[in-house]
Amino acid sequence: MRPVSYSAALKTLEARRETRVELGLARVRRVLRILGNPQEAYSSLHVAGTNGKGSVCAMLESVLRRAGYETGLYLSPHLWSVRERIQVGGRMISPKSFGVALAVVLSAEKKARTRLTYFELLTCAAFWHFRRAGVRAAVLETGLGGRLDATNVVRRPSVCVISSIDFDHMDFLGSTLGQIAREKAGIIKRGRPIVCPRLPPGAMRAVRRRAVRVRAPLRVVSRPWRSAGVRWRDNAQDFKSGSGRRVVVGILGVKQGLNAALARAAIDAVREELPVPERAWREGLRRTRWPLRFEVKKRGRRTIVLDGAHNPEAARGLAATWKASPWANGPSRWIMGVMRDKDARAIAEELAPLLRDVAACPPPSSRALPAAKLARIIREAAPDARVRTASGAPAAVRAWLREKGAPKTAVVCGSFYLAARAARALGGHRSGGAR
Repeated sequence: MRPVSYSAALKTLEARRETRVELGLARVRRVLRILGNPQEAYSSLHVAGTNGKGSVCAMLESVLRRAGYETGLYLSPHLWSVRERIQVGGRMISPKSFGVALAVVLSAEKKARTRLTYFELLTCAAFWHFRRAGVRAAVLETGLGGRLDATNVVRRPSVCVISSIDFDHMDFLGSTLGQIAREKAGIIKRGRPIVCPRLPPGAMRAVRRRAVRVRAPLRVVSRPWRSAGVRWRDNAQDFKSGSGRRVVVGILGVKQGLNAALARAAIDAVREELPVPERAWREGLRRTRWPLRFEVKKRGRRTIVLDGAHNPEAARGLAATWKASPWANGPSRWIMGVMRDKDARAIAEELAPLLRDVAACPPPSSRALPAAKLARIIREAAPDARVRTASGAPAAVRAWLREKGAPKTAVVCGSFYLAARAARALGGHRSGGAR
C-alpha cells in the first residue's frame, strides 16, 4: 500500500463530498474492524450538542494536554484546512501523515467492499492516526446528531457530554426538541457517565430516559460559572468556578461559563481513569483558544468581531455577548451570511434589535443563501436597518476598512465559513486548541 500525497488526498476527499448526508454506522464499523478497531486503543471523551460542543472539546483537550497526556482532537467542520479536523498534542496532522492515514483507510474500505462518505473517511483516518501516534485520550466532536454519527462507533467512552439542545438540522434530527435530544442522546453508552446542562423539558426527558435505559450515571450541570470580568481585547474572561475560585477562560462569550462548567464536570467524571491536577485544569482553561467564537481583532483604530453564530441559539448568545461588550452602544456594521439550510429568518430576528447597518453576502459554499434573499429577510426583521449586498466576506470587510466615516466596529456572523473567510481577508488565522 502506497501513501497518498496530500494533494491526491484532497482530491479524493473532494470527490466524496456528499450532496446528501448518509447517516449510519455499518460502513464505518466494517472498515474499522479491518483496521483492528483503533478507536478502542485509547480513552475517548465524546461530545455532542447543538452549540458549544466545539468549545467544550477545546477546553477538554487543552486541560488533558496540560495534565501531561498525549491528546487527540477530532473536530468538524474545519475552517481553513481539512487537517484541522485531526490534531495530536494541539497540532494539526501533517500533510504526509494525512496522506498515509487516508491511504490506510482507502485500502481497508476496498477490502470491506463499501464506500465511505467524506465524514466517515475522515473519522476512520482520525481513529487510525490517533492509535499510530500513541494518543492516550481523544476528544471527539460529533458531526451531526449523535446516534447515527460516525463517531458513535466508540463503544465505551470515558465520558459523554451533551452541551446544548436547540433547533438545527431538523430535516435529519426531528422537528421537536425531544426528537433532536433523542438523536443526540444516542451517544450515551451503557454504564458510562453522561454530563449535560439543564435542558428544555422535552429534551431533558429524552436524555434522562436514555440514561436510565442504559444505566448511565447522569450529572446535570444546573448553573453556569459566574462571570467575574471580561478581558475583551485579550479574548479572555474571568469566572468564579463552582468552588468559588477565580478561573480564566481563553474564549469570549456569555455561554462559556456553562461550557467551562460542563468541561469541569466531565473531567471530574474521569478522574480515576485520567486524573488531572488542579494546576493543569486552570492552566488548560487559560490557554484554551477557539477561533470565531466572539473573536475580537483590531485593525488600527477599528475593531472587528468574528462569530460563527449559524443558528438561532448561537445568534441569541452572540446578541447577549454583544450587549455586554464595550462596543454595544456605538455604531457598528454587521456583515452577515447564512447557509440556505439554516433558519435565516430566526437568526435575523434574534439579531434584529442590534442591526442598523448591514452587508448581506453569501458564505463561500454551494449551500449559501443568496445575498439578495438574505437582504430581504433582514429588511423584514429589521425594517429600520440600512441593508446592502456584497459579493462575499472579503469584499465586505475591505469595503468597511476603506470607507471613510464607516462605523469603527464591525461584526461578521451567520456562518463559520463566512467568518473564516473574513479572518483570512484580515490576514492571519489559527486553528483551535490551546497555545
